[in-house]
Amino acid sequence: MSDDTGTSITSGQDPVYTTSLTSTIGRPPRKVYFWIQLAVVVVTMVLCVLSRSYKEHFEQAEMKDLSRLTTVMMRVGELLTTPIGFGCAISIVLGLGLLAIKGVLDGILKVLIWLNVLWLIGFVAFHTMGIWMPLLKARETLGGH
Repeated sequence: MSDDTGTSITSGQDPVYTTSLTSTIGRPPRKVYFWIQLAVVVVTMVLCVLSRSYKEHFEQAEMKDLSRLTTVMMRVGELLTTPIGFGCAISIVLGLGLLAIKGVLDGILKVLIWLNVLWLIGFVAFHTMGIWMPLLKARETLGGH
């Protein structure tokens, strides 16, 4: 006798589950992914807002020959802090997060978690090298004279 819940019961025996493999190895970390992704977007947005505020420091210091990395990080900060960029970032985060919670992304959930972690590490590293390091070098140069 079989019902719609994915279990099959034979007479006198315990139910045998015939659901997907994920139910036998444990539920994927759906909510963990959602919270990690939310934390990553918050850190990214904070760094982007900071990079926009540092643009004034670069202009005041009259640093004309910025590295490509610094220019790219400034542009990313400008893009993500515009209403359209912010809306796109939040839409992507909420969309993927809701899909993950519903279980649609179970097959690639661990890959997405690692991509978020790698994005955070890479973005913080590139942001530090692109924005803060030139400012520290400029401060040392101005302070040394």
